[in-house]
Amino acid sequence: MIIVQAPVYLPEVVQAVVAQSGRAISGISGPAAQVEATKSILGLSNTPTQLDEHEILFSLALQDLQIPEALASAKVQCRLPHPEELELLSEWCVAYNVEALGKTDTPSLRLACDRIIEAHQDMGMHWVLVAGDTLVSYSAFNASLPDIVQIGGVWTPPALRGKGYAKSVVAGSLLEARSLLVKRAILFTSHSNQAAQAVYQQIGFLPTGEKYGLVLFEETQA
Repeated sequence: MIIVQAPVYLPEVVQAVVAQSGRAISGISGPAAQVEATKSILGLSNTPTQLDEHEILFSLALQDLQIPEALASAKVQCRLPHPEELELLSEWCVAYNVEALGKTDTPSLRLACDRIIEAHQDMGMHWVLVAGDTLVSYSAFNASLPDIVQIGGVWTPPALRGKGYAKSVVAGSLLEARSLLVKRAILFTSHSNQAAQAVYQQIGFLPTGEKYGLVLFEETQA
């Protein structure tokens, strides 16, 4: 995945990153205009994609985080996953990729999800929401800097949706980030996913007005 953020010298930056990394390209994300330009720079404008859309970028100053009542009253708890829960979280990762990103459930996707969950666990960058003894929702930080984090991979199993679990798990993860002096969180979501937009706005996220581009290629590009 190439993540672009180069308002100037974009061709030089993209070409240097691809050359230096030596990695295949599974997709491109970043400001929408830069994503489109990057496809052109790399000669990938007509390459078949699983997903190619502009999404809404949301931002939240963590001092303005709104805590859901269920979390504040300890009706649910947000915590780091236990090792014995990682197999379930890998299954959730597969389900998220199929539903949200249009991927196909394949052995390679399952292996990739195993690695993603293991990496998040090693870095302490993902959280589960627990109601009683049951895991009901999941959230992760796709990227993290000392003062800002990017939320991603938010997943609630379909049978458990509509209960406010997603906003509680995201808020819980951001309470932890705020305790570590992180100042801001960002995330992006599809224009068509109005349910997710409502969830994030309920805990204080606001749209920035910027369009965020996300492209996932059908096949990894060498």
